[in-house]
Amino acid sequence: MIMKLSNDSKLGILTAICQLVMVVMFKNILHIQPNIFTGYGPIMIFLIYIISKDSMKKSDRNSLYWGAAIIFATLATIVLHAFF
Repeated sequence: MIMKLSNDSKLGILTAICQLVMVVMFKNILHIQPNIFTGYGPIMIFLIYIISKDSMKKSDRNSLYWGAAIIFATLATIVLHAFF
């Protein structure tokens, strides 16, 4: 029996993977200790998706865009801490 994951589950897994990548990059590659609020970017985007998903139209709920926003927030956080 094959189960399909819902968009909520897919975005939750993506958020967890992005958080893990961010922690590994900070600790093992960049060797920095960012403040506690640094990792909240991808989590906040996921929370906004979860809170607003019922009020959006079906066409506006494209999880691909939300996933891209989560990945972008993760990469932007890593790049900003790496160079600034």
